[in-house]
Amino acid sequence: MNRNKLFYALFKSYVFFAASFGVVALTFLVLVMDMNSRTIEVNVLQLLLFLVLLGTCSLLYALWTAKRFTGPLEQIASAIQRMEEGKYSERLNITASYEFSVIQQRFNDMAESLEQSEAENRRLQDGKRRMLADLSHDLKTPITTILGYAKALEVGIFEHEKKKERCLQLIFNKATHVTELIDQIFNLSKLDRPDYSLVTEQVDIAELLREIAADYYEPFEEKHFQMEVDIPAEEVMTECDTSLMRRAIINLLSNALQHNPPGTQVTIQLKKSEQRLSLVIADNGVGIPDELKKIVFDPFVRGDVTRREDGGSGLGLAIAKQIAELHGGDLHLYNAQDGTKFELVLGSSSAPNKE
Repeated sequence: MNRNKLFYALFKSYVFFAASFGVVALTFLVLVMDMNSRTIEVNVLQLLLFLVLLGTCSLLYALWTAKRFTGPLEQIASAIQRMEEGKYSERLNITASYEFSVIQQRFNDMAESLEQSEAENRRLQDGKRRMLADLSHDLKTPITTILGYAKALEVGIFEHEKKKERCLQLIFNKATHVTELIDQIFNLSKLDRPDYSLVTEQVDIAELLREIAADYYEPFEEKHFQMEVDIPAEEVMTECDTSLMRRAIINLLSNALQHNPPGTQVTIQLKKSEQRLSLVIADNGVGIPDELKKIVFDPFVRGDVTRREDGGSGLGLAIAKQIAELHGGDLHLYNAQDGTKFELVLGSSSAPNKE
């Protein structure tokens, strides 16, 4: 089909030139032919006239051809220059022959790809800057508190033993918080390595879920949460890294526990089909703001807009998603009418990276 269009474009150009030359030649013959004797006598003046007509015809054809090419070429050159300046939203919209329509299509496809790459790169850069700012904040705040209380103990501000004990307990809590944050950052960076390999084994994921649900019974009771469990009674075997899968599930449950008010109901559900394994952690709590849904799996993004020191590290969901992807699956956030619903999916056709 493309060859036919190219042949048709060349054929039109050839016909135009042949027709123009034919008109000039016919005009010349009419001028020089003696109709009575049917002979052709050419003098110098007539020959010069023919050459002038032929030259004029060739000039007009050259101008027409040049206009067909120079106009689109100038637009293409201008568009390329604007793209060099970083204006990747540039698109060609020229009316020209088939050859230029192909170039236009390829150029617009390339521009769209570059625009998408630029947008993704800008998003990654913004995420990196936000992550560094959040990391600085999350480390600086508890460290400042530790330094303040340590200085108070050094100068002897606290005289009573109970106040000293309370001060030491606060220092210990803040130091523990910093340690946990550093551990989370280390885990995330380790999982993000392209050469990271899983140590997998056949695991009864249903039993693993029941164990984790039992561990969370007391924290849920303390915050007056309600837990609804929908886990098959029989074995549900799957191949996974047990410690990492446990971490992903715990992160999802911790996220629900940290960001919802007392009385929230949390549902733990496990479903298995021939194609996939689905693990759902859902709640009817406060939900996630719309402005955070697109970046909720980015590091240091919290489910609440306000930054609170007790609101978690903001790395739990990012780590859980990394773990799911390492197992050949994914972690999805679904828009619920009220509350939040996360689904960790492991496809039976997707093999995890083994060591």
